[in-house]
Amino acid sequence: MAKTAVPNPVSMMRHNASAVPRRLRGMLSLDDFEGPARRHLPLSVFGYVSGGVEDDVTLSENRAAFRRIGLRPRVLRDVSRRDLTTQLFGQEYALPFGIAPMGFSALAAFDGDVVLAKGARATGTFAICSAASLTPLERVAADGGSRWFQSYIPGDRDRIAALLERVRRAGFDTLVVTADVPVAGNREN
Repeated sequence: MAKTAVPNPVSMMRHNASAVPRRLRGMLSLDDFEGPARRHLPLSVFGYVSGGVEDDVTLSENRAAFRRIGLRPRVLRDVSRRDLTTQLFGQEYALPFGIAPMGFSALAAFDGDVVLAKGARATGTFAICSAASLTPLERVAADGGSRWFQSYIPGDRDRIAALLERVRRAGFDTLVVTADVPVAGNREN
């Protein structure tokens, strides 16, 4: 595999700060998006994007787990050459994370899956296209440059083979298999 230049996201943010739309300049954390999103999105779409299922127990536990992660500042050290690049499945990425799949993202933003894939590619990371995308997976791969696809695996071998062939023909090279509960959760929000 030919090695490609991986963009430095820190340099890109510094260089493109003036390119950030004015309404986004005050957004300093993910929580800063909640109020504007609540005002902008239809209530059912906001509930889907921001909530979990049933009593949101797992969502609350996930947030609590992230709050327990502390960052320890290191002072009096040369940090002029920070490097976040990481290797995953033999591929180098500029960031040690990607964009998780979210079904129906086109309800929250026009052409959501393609936009997420383009944004990930522009910053040197990946976005995982959801099997519940409203945009055909072939278009997400072609227009967005996405190479990761998430799927629930259907129950019979013929359907699995057809799905895998379609995913391969579309240009995806990484399959993320979702294995969770046998019954869909009740989205009360």
